[in-house]
Amino acid sequence: MRAAPFAIGAIKIFMLRFGHNARRAGVVAAIVFGAVTAVLLAAMAALPLVVPSAELRRIAVSALAGSTGQKVAILGEPALRLFPSPRLVLGKVSFPLPSGQSLDAENVVTRFDIWHLLAGRVEVDDVIVEHPTLVLTGEGLTPALAVAPVFAAAHWPGLRIVDGTIAWRSEGGLTRELVSGLTAALDRVADGRGLALAAFFDWRDERVTVTLTLDDAAGFIDGTPAAARMVLASNGSEARFQGRAALGSKPVVTGTLSAEADSLRGLLDWAGIEPPTRGGLGPFDLSTQLTLEDGALSLTDASVELDGNRGDGAFLLKLVQGRPVLQGTVAADRITLTPYGGIHLTADDGRNWGRTPIDLSVLDGFDLDLRLSAGRVVAGETTLNTVAASAVLTGGRLVMVLGEATGWGGLLRASLSLAPGAPDPARSYGRATGAEVRLEAEATDVDLGRTLEDIAGMRRIEGTGTLQVEVSGAGGNVVEIARTLTGNASISAGSGYLAGLDVAQVLQRIERRPLSATSDARGGRTAFTDLSGRIAIADGVGTVEEMQLQGKQVRLGMEGSISIAERSLDLAGHASLVLSGGKTAGGKPTGGVDLPFSVRGPWDTPMVMADPLSLIERSGAALPLLEAVKGRAGTAAAEPAMDGVTGRKAAPTPPAN
Repeated sequence: MRAAPFAIGAIKIFMLRFGHNARRAGVVAAIVFGAVTAVLLAAMAALPLVVPSAELRRIAVSALAGSTGQKVAILGEPALRLFPSPRLVLGKVSFPLPSGQSLDAENVVTRFDIWHLLAGRVEVDDVIVEHPTLVLTGEGLTPALAVAPVFAAAHWPGLRIVDGTIAWRSEGGLTRELVSGLTAALDRVADGRGLALAAFFDWRDERVTVTLTLDDAAGFIDGTPAAARMVLASNGSEARFQGRAALGSKPVVTGTLSAEADSLRGLLDWAGIEPPTRGGLGPFDLSTQLTLEDGALSLTDASVELDGNRGDGAFLLKLVQGRPVLQGTVAADRITLTPYGGIHLTADDGRNWGRTPIDLSVLDGFDLDLRLSAGRVVAGETTLNTVAASAVLTGGRLVMVLGEATGWGGLLRASLSLAPGAPDPARSYGRATGAEVRLEAEATDVDLGRTLEDIAGMRRIEGTGTLQVEVSGAGGNVVEIARTLTGNASISAGSGYLAGLDVAQVLQRIERRPLSATSDARGGRTAFTDLSGRIAIADGVGTVEEMQLQGKQVRLGMEGSISIAERSLDLAGHASLVLSGGKTAGGKPTGGVDLPFSVRGPWDTPMVMADPLSLIERSGAALPLLEAVKGRAGTAAAEPAMDGVTGRKAAPTPPAN
């Protein structure tokens, strides 16, 4: 409390002693500032007399040419402006370019260093190019800009671009805007040896930001690696590079690259690239060591995350005789394919093959050699373990190989080959349409119920067995491929069950009541001790060469055809009820029921029917009626023959009541 009065008293004493001097100093400072301002105004007013306008124009044009690396043609009348800062307004400017391209600016301003200007020297601080428009032609999208002088020079002024536009003009004269709202700043850094570029623009209705820094611009141009940093960001995506880079006769880049995107699918859509899958392609993250040397781009120590899947590996992208070739290896602990959906071969109703045209023309653009190893791969309800796979694309033919995997309780191997179909003059102006397909697959000692349900959506067989398929076909869509399928398929199994039908129970009913026992034959299952089948496929139709089911109580055998193109069955077979007892000379059990049957209709919902004559023959009540019908039919067939022998005219058949 005592300190406050003391401080107030000290302030009063200070103001009494020095207040008069402070007011005098303020007056002197105001006089000096006014004098300096008057001198500056006078000097700026006399500037046109000190530095001729022609010299200002020459220096401004030289600075503009140095900042942009282009020749300059001034179309307007330059004007010197002194306020708020000295500058020369050149008006409309054109930069002549070859190959039919053009670069024009509505206005160009060069701003001068005022202190050098007062000393009689003209030095340009920076060049401002307002509303420039770069028009590219149909001959190529690479602008014919001479940027080397800008990078090599150390003392050219900075460059500013305000609201620029880049457009493309087709050979027919149609102009389309590519980039708009381009604003950029190019400055000298590192004592004039380096360059710093900061730019942002609108592309495909999204804002893009770019920053680039080179510590040694001249060395970069000459081929000496220089420290470089770059950031590219847009639409929730960002890529960053830090390392060394050189242009020279062959570009060289080494450093670290990292990139991430909120949605890889959104990024691909924005870039105009059609995503390869219908689902997935969400959050994406990449970190890697990047090297560009001798025309080959390599990514080593790469770590990639996509949709929660993470893998490590390396990639190499190079040109072989002008054709891009991508090679790489990826290893992952777990890969989930569920977000990407499955392969849809049927139409929306799920009952017919799809008719959507198949276009594999994208396979003609590059070659590919990728290797994948994963501890676990999950696709929907299917899980494969210890997966080793590869994808090789050469000359437009893609071969995907599942070298080995464990799944459905067994061992899996498969190979799928895809290639664009032969050129068809009637379609797409003679370009290749459709696809040529070849599939080879083997599933050994697998759970047949789970396997068939996951692959074909059918769970009719339960047990452990082996499946083998080898088919090939070609066509413009799935329907046409199904109609041309050729190959073979086989199945074999030990102990198991045939689901959906209890054959032994049905046959026992038939033995007791033949005509009514099959009124409802659905439900239950049939046990078997051995199952084997072979199908030969030609032109989309499978012929059953062998189909045998052997159990302790029943024995089944079938033959007929399976239409793959029409997705229908036309099978005939015999079902036998095996009873304990003796055997015939052929080794077959004696006694029991032997019933012919047929399986016809769509393979999703086929109709199983017992042979009606066999049922009637087994019915004691209906057998006399059947014999009477047979006898009447035989008599009716014999009477005309007898009439012909005796010459008697046959009596007319009475009309039915």
